[in-house]
Amino acid sequence: MKKTLIVNGSPRENGHCAKVIKYMEKHLETTVINCFDNILHCTGCDVCQNGKCILNDKMQQFYTLIENADNIIFVSPLYFSMLTGGLLTFASRWQYFYHNPCKKQKKGAVILLGGGSTRDTAKAYSTADIIMRYANIKEPLHLDFIGTDGKDPLDEQAFTKQLDKIIDFMQ
Repeated sequence: MKKTLIVNGSPRENGHCAKVIKYMEKHLETTVINCFDNILHCTGCDVCQNGKCILNDKMQQFYTLIENADNIIFVSPLYFSMLTGGLLTFASRWQYFYHNPCKKQKKGAVILLGGGSTRDTAKAYSTADIIMRYANIKEPLHLDFIGTDGKDPLDEQAFTKQLDKIIDFMQ
């Protein structure tokens, strides 16, 4: 079975993103990275050009997980129609892969969940796609659900059908 790395951009342990991740965990061999797990901001020091990040945190083990994954899925709520700050902090550390590109081609997907005044997902997808490029993912699949303040995405058949297509694509 292929190894799927799920990057959780939500700080909520029992929110909609967590439910979507649990749904996928039933069907895929997964490891989940939580972006709010004390990941330090990239300082732009460029020491990673030499193949090692000098910041001592969980990213050291995450680099190996990212490199070895067959698939990477970002799951994030939208804050002001953008990826969360935790996911962007995590992604800033992918500067490492700019200097040390992933050799292994991967499949990817971006799943965005939004409520409130969220209407536009284009910037969030564009940012996620750029980040994923550095993990050797070309053209990740996109899925979003807008309206989480009124509905649970997993209660919506159209959403779960698309989620199932992503799961099938990753297998």
